[in-house]
Amino acid sequence: MKEVTLAASIRTDTGKGASRQSRMKGNIPAIVYGPDIEPYQIEVSEKTLRAAVKEAHSTSSIFTLDVDGKISKVIIRDMQRDPVTSIVTHIDFHALSMNKPIHLTVPITIVGTAMGVKNEGGILQTTLRDLEISCLPENIPDQIEVNVTELGIGDSIHVKDLEVPNVKILTEKGRTVVVVAAPSIAQEPEPVVSELAEGELPEGEVADGETAEGEAKAEGSAEGKDKKKE
Repeated sequence: MKEVTLAASIRTDTGKGASRQSRMKGNIPAIVYGPDIEPYQIEVSEKTLRAAVKEAHSTSSIFTLDVDGKISKVIIRDMQRDPVTSIVTHIDFHALSMNKPIHLTVPITIVGTAMGVKNEGGILQTTLRDLEISCLPENIPDQIEVNVTELGIGDSIHVKDLEVPNVKILTEKGRTVVVVAAPSIAQEPEPVVSELAEGELPEGEVADGETAEGEAKAEGSAEGKDKKKE
């Protein structure tokens, strides 16, 4: 896992008012805690944090926290955000003990194109985006890669199928990570057939014998007119 240095400063004033003042200066209030230290308050520049996270490519990376010259290895355990602006308002840093396992969540990255998608028009459905793991800090992966190249229609990968060196996966083993679903088939619309009342015929059609009967009536009417003329 890539380690990135993050500079910070001790925060002597605490409370809502002090935190508000810190944010107005472009800083983010934070706390550092861990199994081997007493918790202490710090503040980190918002710009510095953004640059560090961008360099690390993940908030689950290990950061080398430099607090006024005091160095410690930390991970970001929690980032609180404003519900309206989504601006980070507080950070919890967990100081690591390099010889003790730590529990954390790391993202899953899908690698390759499934055969069922490439050759059969299937649809790759990702149902799990990250994994909960336990490992020593030095073994924390930036991400867990899942190769889907060999998957055909109906094939899937479960948590139990994953192997990550020096890492214990805590997520339930039966959970599905990805599955290749069959393509949906567009059905031809069925012709609309209107329901007719009993004995009713479609427009423009007549029953057998109606034409002959009509012609006979017409001929009879014509003969009557001819007789009157005579």
